[in-house]
Amino acid sequence: MFFKTDDGVKLNYHIYGSGRPIILIAGFGGYQEIWTAQVDYLTHMGYQVITYDHRNMGRSERTSKGHTLKRLTEDILELSAALDISSVALITHSMGSSILYNLLAVKPELIKLGIIIDQSPYMLNTADWPYGFMNYTPDNFVSEIKKTPQVHETINGISSQVAGKLSFVKVKYPFSRKSNLDLLRDHVQLDWREVIKREKRPLMVIAAKSSPYYDWHFGQWMKAQNDKIETVVLENTGHDIMAEVPQRTNQLIRHFLLKNRYLARE
Repeated sequence: MFFKTDDGVKLNYHIYGSGRPIILIAGFGGYQEIWTAQVDYLTHMGYQVITYDHRNMGRSERTSKGHTLKRLTEDILELSAALDISSVALITHSMGSSILYNLLAVKPELIKLGIIIDQSPYMLNTADWPYGFMNYTPDNFVSEIKKTPQVHETINGISSQVAGKLSFVKVKYPFSRKSNLDLLRDHVQLDWREVIKREKRPLMVIAAKSSPYYDWHFGQWMKAQNDKIETVVLENTGHDIMAEVPQRTNQLIRHFLLKNRYLARE
């Protein structure tokens, strides 16, 4: 299905199941199919699950406009309103978690709880902040973002449950890093640390000890700032945690939802 934003961009989205809603938000260059294992698991639990592709990515329309976190946040707000969703659980990965951070700042009443998968609240390393993205700093990020990181995002590869569907859409709807560099430039500069400190909603951080991008201690820092945040560090997985170790991820999601009384049926 497609939804047209107020600036005329068609976003591809899917709705699975019924029950209380959970929206899954992918990262930079991501595809909604990365969530295949979570869609299956959560719909079996009785939830309604919504996935979508960001503008200029996946099955969504290619466009040169709106390449900012602010606009991507507006996109999910518009989609939520169109689907008559006024309260939701968000499960987010990488840049998708920065959209969650922004939603906590601009529309906190929408969010019942949130799960953050391997995304530091600030991506630029400084003398007193070692939890940025790889070697990015305020001085070098403009040049560094032009380089595709020469790393493996997983340790053991994507789960077979996910790999088939994900490989298909990657071939059919290729991602252009070059045409999204303006979005990446905007994304890496944003600092969500103050949002984290004052947030009152339950949040869970799932970090990867072997992430090629982030020092996993960013999750420990977040927990130390706010007792509403719980942090789990998983070993033997890379950045794409939910697709590499879906069973472990799904168990954590289930526990967090039930612990915070976000039940499939109200």
